[in-house]
Amino acid sequence: MLELRHLRYFMAVAEELNFSRAAERLHMAQPPLSAAIRQLEQDLGTELLLRTTREVRLTEAGRSFLEGARRTLAELERARRDAQRAAAGELGQLRVAFSWSARFETLPTIGRAFRLTHPDVSLLTEEMWNARMLAALRAGAIDAAVSLCPEIAGEFSYVPIRTEPVIALLARSHRLAGEEAIDLRELSADEFVLFPRELAPRLYDFMVGLCREAGFEPATRSESFHSGWELQILADVDVVALAPASVRLELPRGIVAAVITNPPAQLETVIVYRKDDPSPANRALREAAVAAFSSSGDALKAPDLRP
Repeated sequence: MLELRHLRYFMAVAEELNFSRAAERLHMAQPPLSAAIRQLEQDLGTELLLRTTREVRLTEAGRSFLEGARRTLAELERARRDAQRAAAGELGQLRVAFSWSARFETLPTIGRAFRLTHPDVSLLTEEMWNARMLAALRAGAIDAAVSLCPEIAGEFSYVPIRTEPVIALLARSHRLAGEEAIDLRELSADEFVLFPRELAPRLYDFMVGLCREAGFEPATRSESFHSGWELQILADVDVVALAPASVRLELPRGIVAAVITNPPAQLETVIVYRKDDPSPANRALREAAVAAFSSSGDALKAPDLRP
């Protein structure tokens, strides 16, 4: 049976063209080396070496086999290095889901920071609502989730990475469109566009709770968004929406934003992951995210890197 050690033995003899020197190179005695080469030739059914009392030469079959042996051992060494790098979190891929608002600033910032330290780990990203991303995380279909107000169950842990002010999104024709900051009570007569609660229960409750804290029960319109917020709807009808501040980086034409100052409110973005996930790359992603927003002054104080 052909074994990897036979390839190494043959390469040493083929490169040295001398059994004594090859045995020294391999740190073994010459007789077992000669026996191993004879066994290799028997297994292959052909002579690889021509032996005389004066010299050792490669046959045509030997030259061909030497090229193949070199390729095989080089591939094996590459596979060994890749496996070690993957185990260290330096190679491979991470599957990351993200909330609709993360695509504007949060996810690009995390991606840039992570690529600086882990250029050979690919990030495969997909936008999802909270309920779906947590189900995917539970099933092992994704490795991490960048989420707003997720419902954290017992099998998950999380790292808070940033907080953002809550803003109101208004049509440019709205009566408050020229204001940079507004009291939420000023929108009590408006209709609020909200996603169906089952898509992100905790985030939905946060938005409604903010209105109740301001002293009114919001009139809501439920929109079944396919991917993220179809913000253009705000320009077409007399409605408003609440969102994290980073959304205003890419507002559609006809939409403006104003910061909600009363009641004061912040939305927290976190990275959620499974507690039983030991992946070094996953931990490195969390560390890169925390560092990126800490350096920008946009992270929570003393973020917790929970294992």
